Formats: sequence, structure tokens, C-alpha cells
Amino acid sequence: MPYSLAVLGGGPAGASAAITAARLGIDVVLIEAGKFPRHKVCGEFISAEALDLLAGLLSSTALIHEAPRIRESRVFVDGRKLALSVDPPAASVSRHRLDFALWEAAGKAGVTRLERARALWVKREDDFVIGLGDREVHAQAVIDATGRWSNLHPQPINRDGARWIGCKAHFLESNPASSCDLYFFEGGYCGVQRINDISVNVSAMVRADVARDLAGVLAQSAELRERSGGWSPATVPVSTAHLNFHPPRTSLDGILLCGDAAAFLDPFAGDGISMALHTGRLAACAVAEFLSGSCPLDVAINSYAQSHRELIQPALRSAARLRRLIAMPRALRAGALSLLDIPIVGSWAVRKTRVRVAV
Repeated sequence: MPYSLAVLGGGPAGASAAITAARLGIDVVLIEAGKFPRHKVCGEFISAEALDLLAGLLSSTALIHEAPRIRESRVFVDGRKLALSVDPPAASVSRHRLDFALWEAAGKAGVTRLERARALWVKREDDFVIGLGDREVHAQAVIDATGRWSNLHPQPINRDGARWIGCKAHFLESNPASSCDLYFFEGGYCGVQRINDISVNVSAMVRADVARDLAGVLAQSAELRERSGGWSPATVPVSTAHLNFHPPRTSLDGILLCGDAAAFLDPFAGDGISMALHTGRLAACAVAEFLSGSCPLDVAINSYAQSHRELIQPALRSAARLRRLIAMPRALRAGALSLLDIPIVGSWAVRKTRVRVAV
């Protein structure tokens, strides 16, 4: 017998969708290509707009309560330092812990979980059929949360032809700052954020022609070179390529897309985890309407697309504008940065990059 819903990808978007659907009484299978716990390239910044949703998904809120709070973002660019208030404060949570906690919460919610089971293809027959290599899984509906680069939904290359790499590692640092620090340089940026009293997460997005790893990234900024001089590695570096920016897609051949599978939010905007959690929830609620018999699948898909346009895509557009600002010639960029240095303008810019919370 088929499952009612198959969710592909066990990260924050997929786990959010699976847990939400299971609590609505839906028979769910969550299919994950890897194994938890694991490290993922991520800024590990969770904005306040997602904390209540995350608390509702987890079986225990200890992870959130223990997380350091981020009340300020410091931006280092062109020899200047801007301080932007993060109000209400965000939380800093390692993906190593977050993803595993959500995976465990999915199991406690009654979700059937399959690890080390990569979805190789999906066919739509009477139901959906998902090929896992050695077996097939059948489901009445499918949510794809397999990330920004997947064999299930190949992404177009960037319009400007640029090839971007993401890389990350944790480092030991004595007395780490309580802010989220962003270091911009020609061809990329690097974020440094405290994850506990003795270590920081260092995550970067860089053009492949500028640097290929974190060592190359740290050499791009004088401030970053000085700060990283006393670091000691706490984890093995991880990387991902290539990062692509493309117009949002909320469905493909009857499959709902959420998280980075639907759209890639500029990492320095800091709301990627929030976007994943919210889109997973929105997709599950839309599918629940179809599975309950309240509407056809195409109506559920259109309902999800509308919610994505209203609640998610404004943040995508704002983040893209900030990315273009940072990429402007230095002389023009100086004027824009001066505006952001005004507290009320800086706070407004941060709010515009945040996902809108559904009432």
C-alpha cells in the first residue's frame, strides 16, 4: 500500500513538512540520502521569526533554550564596520545538532524514516513512484526538499556565468563575540558566528575563481586574517558547489518544492533555515487539503504557490537587492553603506530580508 505522503530530504525543510503532516494525521515517509548527525554548509543562524515554529516541531525545546542569542550583526566591508541591530534576537544552533533533533522529532511524530536512501527518480503513475535503487516507494503525494542541487530538479546555471562555492567549518576561539560578523571582499563573503563559549561557525560563499576553500577565503580580508590567526580547527571543513540563484519554483510535475529546492536565499541575509522551516510547513498544510479530499492536487499546488509568493518571495527579492548592493563598484557602494549605517535604515533593511510569518 502506498504512503499518503513521501517527503524527500531530511533537512529542516523536509523535517518540518514531515512532522507537520504527521501531526495532521497523514501517513508520511521521510527519505534521506545521508545519515544524521552531520555537518552542512550553513550560517547556523535562526531568525526570531522561526523560533516559535521550531519549538513546536521539536520534541524538546532544550536545544533552543541553550542556544546563544544574536542581537547584533557586524558588517566589515571596504575597511568599514557597520553594526546592525537584530531585534528580536536570533539564535545560533549548529546544523549538526539541529538536523538530528528534527530527525528524532520526526520519528516521535510517527513518521517512517529511511536513512541512506537516495531518491534517484520520481514517476507519476496512478500514484507517485520513487526509485531508491534497490526498491521503490509509492505515495499519493510528494514534497521535494532535497536542496538546491539535486538530480530530481537540476538547476540552471547563474545568468552571469559565475560559479559559486559554499564552505564551512567550526573553529575554537577564545571569548567569541556575541554578534554575527560578516566579512565582505571582492568575489564573496565570510560569516563568523559564535555557537558556544569556545567556538565559532565560519561559513563562506565565494566565487570559484577567487578561492576554493576556507584557507583561501580567510586570506581575502585583512580583518579576517587577523581574527583567524588564533583559531584552531574544531571540525573538518565541508563544502558544496555550485550555488545557483534562480527564480522561485514551487512545484515540478505535480511535486511540491520547498526549502532551497524551491528557491535559494542569499546566505548573508541569514534567513535560510527560517525559510526552510516555513516552506516545509506551508507545503505540508497544502498537501493535507488534497489528501483529505478537500481539493484536487493542482488546487493544493496553487494554494502553496500563493502562500510562497506572499510570505517567502518578498524576502528573496530583498536579499537579492542587498547582494547587488554589495557587488556595486566601491564608490557607489560607499553611499549605500552610509545609509545602512543609520540605525533605523539598517533595522528596516534587516526586517525586509525576513520571511513573513503566516497568521
